[in-house]
Amino acid sequence: MRDFHIDANAVSRSTIGGDGGAMDTTGTDWSADGIWTQHTMSGFWASGTGGTVENSRLTSIWADGINVNNVSLNADTGNDLTVTNNFVRGTGDDAIAINSVAYNPNSDGSQTHYNPMTDVTVSNNTSIAPWGGKGIGIYGGSGHQVRNNYISDTARYIGLGAGRFGVNGSDLLSATVTGNTVVRSGGNAYSQGQPALHIGNGGDGQNTGTVDKVTVTGNTVTDSLYDGIAFSTSTNTLLQDNTVNAPGRNGIAISPPFYPAPTGSATITGNTVTGLGSGTSAFVNNSTGFVATLSDNHWPPPAPEGPFGGTPAAVPGTVQAENYDTGGQGVGYNVTSVNGNANSYRADGVDLDNTSDTGGGYNLGWTGPGQWFRYTVDVAAAGTYTLDLRIAAPSAVPGALHLSDASGTNLTGAVDLPATGDWQTWGTATAHVTLPAGRQILTLNQDSGGWNINSLGFTASSDTPATNLAAGKPTTESSHTDVYTSSNVTDGNQGSYWESANNAFPQWVQVDLGSARSASRAVLQLPVTWGARSQTLSLSGSADGTTFTTLKSSAAQTFDPGAKNTVTLTFPAALRRYYRVTIAANTGWPAGQLSEFQVWAA
Repeated sequence: MRDFHIDANAVSRSTIGGDGGAMDTTGTDWSADGIWTQHTMSGFWASGTGGTVENSRLTSIWADGINVNNVSLNADTGNDLTVTNNFVRGTGDDAIAINSVAYNPNSDGSQTHYNPMTDVTVSNNTSIAPWGGKGIGIYGGSGHQVRNNYISDTARYIGLGAGRFGVNGSDLLSATVTGNTVVRSGGNAYSQGQPALHIGNGGDGQNTGTVDKVTVTGNTVTDSLYDGIAFSTSTNTLLQDNTVNAPGRNGIAISPPFYPAPTGSATITGNTVTGLGSGTSAFVNNSTGFVATLSDNHWPPPAPEGPFGGTPAAVPGTVQAENYDTGGQGVGYNVTSVNGNANSYRADGVDLDNTSDTGGGYNLGWTGPGQWFRYTVDVAAAGTYTLDLRIAAPSAVPGALHLSDASGTNLTGAVDLPATGDWQTWGTATAHVTLPAGRQILTLNQDSGGWNINSLGFTASSDTPATNLAAGKPTTESSHTDVYTSSNVTDGNQGSYWESANNAFPQWVQVDLGSARSASRAVLQLPVTWGARSQTLSLSGSADGTTFTTLKSSAAQTFDPGAKNTVTLTFPAALRRYYRVTIAANTGWPAGQLSEFQVWAA
């Protein structure tokens, strides 16, 4: 078929009113040459072996421009096909696609399977302004060559992508992408901030399948809307001698927003990145499971860690969660996936979302175990500070987070978060931290997911040595007898008491302060009417309720009615959430006994 002009009156990609594709083709050694197609649902939908689409123009197409595949007209093969020297502008889906389908479902529940496509060549084509798809999409198969094409101005999506399509697409087992120019491409479809050139699964929103042995060499990516070149899950990629100029976000990114890369591997060598914007990086790896081997690349060194905006946040004061330190992945923050959509606020925008909390702005979300964010602060005076965390959590989250200092010391212990009812219904969780004066780096550690945070407010603590931190707090125990439960030790009544099971030492009772609190004194009491006795006991503390350290070693302590049956234990100031008394012996009764267990602020 040669030298045709095909035009139609299609007003959408639906086949209403007879609208449809321009040319459906299959067979062996077919050729479509010099065809100009306009206003049709698609341009070429072609399969078979040895076919060629060349020297053709496609303008204002509702769906794909040129889609070579292995299913057209009931075929099952798409091998040795060539798409060369064509001009495609203004398509409503991919301008050019290699579309290898693994299977299609049938109405009876069975599946029709197809041979994976092999050895397709896409060369010397021009793809301009696809408004509903990629400039060039490589979806599955092996042995493909995509070279010397020009792609520009994708309105919503990836400019050039190498991966697979959907859950029923073929895996991509090898391809070479070389000498292509990608200009002003990528887009923000579905608020994803899509890259200009992408390698890996998930390019169609389905994060499934194998993408292996893709060689990407000598390509130029200029003025990308977001990341220049990006990886999702893929293995054995060679990214070599490519140039990224003036990316809108990062130059080369592993696991950019909404494109997870929990595992993968790539060799990244000889690449050049220039024209980076403020707060962006030449290279970021947001996935700890993706192994990238870097060598001989030419780009600016990573930005050092520093306070966002250049000035440390003041303590006392409020630290906005979105203002984590600069420096990028592994420096200012560590994330296992990147999902944020606040790229207009800061280029990485890794886990930021618009907040409905008072004051507006952004909150930090998509929390998960092992993630952390750092904040440089300037503490006006040494002391204990009340930490008010503005959080939102659909359900209560035990042990959600903790705050640590630059040496990794846990400052708060595990902080439990209450349920607020929704991701954008906000409440306050409170903890306490003891800080030295001056500039320092604090790390917000995410120990479990399921919550958002908007800000961290620091105020000088009102705790004094006269504050019994345990008053009214919840308790637990190793055992109890009859009605003498552990809740009696924090009820403020010296006449009520806890008593453990008899003849079963050691026994323990513990109080949960709700968050880590600084203390240096514990007061233990028995009812004032009881006779004297000695109990061999120790005091320990814990940040998480699991690992305890000794605060006061085991020793015999005498409870004397002349001293109101009160024993005071002093110890070096400690920052703990859980405080526990363990009793190994009692001269007055074969069980552990306490009526009050008080913990006093340091």
